[in-house]
Amino acid sequence: MSGDRVTRAVGLRQVLGPFFERALVPVIVVERDGRLASANDAALTQYGYALDALCQLSIDDLLAVPRTELLDDLEHAYLGDRRPLARRPHRRKDGSVLWVVPAAGPQSLLGETFIVSALQDVTALVSAEERAAFERSRSELLWEGAVERLGSAVALFDADRRIVRMSRIFVEWMKQPESELTGKRCDELFLRLCATQPCVHAVAAAEQRRVVVEIDSARGWPFRVEVFPAPPNDTGVATVHLGHDLREERAMRSRLVAADRLASLGRVAAGVAHEVNNPAAFVTLALPLARDRVNQGRPAEALALIDEAIAATAQITEVMRDLGGVVRDRPRAVVDLSALVQSTLRIASYEAETRARVERVFEAGVTAEVRSTRIAQVLLNLVLNAAQALPEGDAEHHRIEVRTRRAGDQAIIEVSDTGPGVPDSIAARIFEPFFTTRSALGGTGLGLWLSRTIVEEEGGTLTSRNRPEGGAVFMVSLPLHRAEDTRVRASAE
Repeated sequence: MSGDRVTRAVGLRQVLGPFFERALVPVIVVERDGRLASANDAALTQYGYALDALCQLSIDDLLAVPRTELLDDLEHAYLGDRRPLARRPHRRKDGSVLWVVPAAGPQSLLGETFIVSALQDVTALVSAEERAAFERSRSELLWEGAVERLGSAVALFDADRRIVRMSRIFVEWMKQPESELTGKRCDELFLRLCATQPCVHAVAAAEQRRVVVEIDSARGWPFRVEVFPAPPNDTGVATVHLGHDLREERAMRSRLVAADRLASLGRVAAGVAHEVNNPAAFVTLALPLARDRVNQGRPAEALALIDEAIAATAQITEVMRDLGGVVRDRPRAVVDLSALVQSTLRIASYEAETRARVERVFEAGVTAEVRSTRIAQVLLNLVLNAAQALPEGDAEHHRIEVRTRRAGDQAIIEVSDTGPGVPDSIAARIFEPFFTTRSALGGTGLGLWLSRTIVEEEGGTLTSRNRPEGGAVFMVSLPLHRAEDTRVRASAE
């Protein structure tokens, strides 16, 4: 029986002719019940069978999955239905799987009707689709596992600055359906960031750099927005937008600022006590003496003692006023920075003057619109740090200079010292949180980081450098206030 099937298979090949035998596309001849009747060379090569072995199989034996719609396919082809068939997974003799799309139809050969089926190999296409599906699944997993759990609002924009994808938090914060947000330009979504130039998304894309801004939203929330260029990709994404709710961060930062302020005041407490106790002790002694002089009929001497007591009391008042300028938070206002520096130095002088001569160089008209208490806290930190960089007991040979000046549209405060300066090995790290070289002395490493943070919140910068002749210089740069019709209020008031 098997010999008859092989003979018929050879006969079918001859009837179909050389074009069938040598065609590059695999073609099989199938009986209506699914048994394989013949095949061309391309099909034999593709499946790995010899003709005599293939003729003992049915189409069922080639399927890589249990038969489901096979009979329908056969009937479909036998009746000459031209609708395309679905792709099927077939199995080679070696067990490997290939995917084919049959193009089949009936044909009368040797007095019988067979189904002649050309099998387009789409294995590479299926593999590509599977890889694409895997990559999509992995991308979704990464997006879900990373982006959606960031706690930040994330959005992706294309080169036309239109939003192509966004996180759930972004949708919640924007209070619009995702379907309405998709495709919108950034200047339609962020009036304060992009409706006026320069647009942060345009800058990030054009200059290929990260752009960071902090704003207050329409709801009154403080936000930090980061926009950075996307790495090269084929998805059309040009920029990545991150929005961070700063309410918790600001609250924590305020607590740290308050703690740092108390720590700084603790460092100058002895000096403040000295500045208060001395005049207070004089008042305590002067008033009884003045009373005695009155009783003795010596009013002129009593009045002189009372005047000196009044002067001592004024000195105490001035010290407490200076202390209040560092302790009590005040709203942002136009401040004479030279007066602010003078007031703060009176608080820090006792600590600083045990190690150096404190020199003041003030330029007139150096004003800025700031929260004076915060800037005083920064200045106090810088002066005390300068003092700690100097050895004790040699004040005559060391100097701390505090200077105010104008430089273009900037108001500058500089604190310099004659100490060893900042070693190059740590210069890049001194503004990092928790970095300190004084842990043995109780340093937390937060002072300079908080100082820079405070200055940046006021719209300025805090930088450092070493002096060529030795020592360090820390420079606070703030936007200079120029309005002539604004009443300037000194921080000491």
